[in-house]
Amino acid sequence: MNQKVVNVILAAGIAILLFLQLRPVNPAPVAASPVSGTAVKLGYVDLDSVQERYLLYKEKMDMFDKKKEDADRNLNSAFQKIENERIAFAKRGESITQVEFENFQRAYQTKMQNLEEQKRVLENQIAEEGESTLTELRSTINDFLKEYNKTKGYTYIFSYSSSLNMLFYKDSATNITDEVVEGLNAAYNKSKKGK
Repeated sequence: MNQKVVNVILAAGIAILLFLQLRPVNPAPVAASPVSGTAVKLGYVDLDSVQERYLLYKEKMDMFDKKKEDADRNLNSAFQKIENERIAFAKRGESITQVEFENFQRAYQTKMQNLEEQKRVLENQIAEEGESTLTELRSTINDFLKEYNKTKGYTYIFSYSSSLNMLFYKDSATNITDEVVEGLNAAYNKSKKGK
């Protein structure tokens, strides 16, 4: 089974269990934990807003998109060059000998195979780099949230995204996205100045 599907199922199960365990009998802004009797404070971060407004995320995605576009442009140019060679060779028409045709055919096929392999390698590199970038961004956000939460005192901070909705209900009073994005951008700008 696809790892993303497994993660989604696990996250949904955890969300349901948390909802059932933390659901207050009488609605109150803070629920009491059934285990410890202490107050449970929940918050969530809207990942769509983080993607739109977090400067480091936008910068990394712009760089990533530029690399993908450059790779596509270079590969298309190389494919076009090989295709132009084939067209120029074909224009010679009947003056092409059998030996010349066979030699060209072998060379053409080798070039196309090499270019296809180069394309696969580039696609794998881009995919790995994209995954690495997302892991780095996730780590940066998690590190920030650990520091942020030292003064805020949330028991759980969930993420929300319109494309992967793990929350069945969200009260905008628990939305801490603006504070988180402001803090992430302030930390990023500070680190940028230090370089």
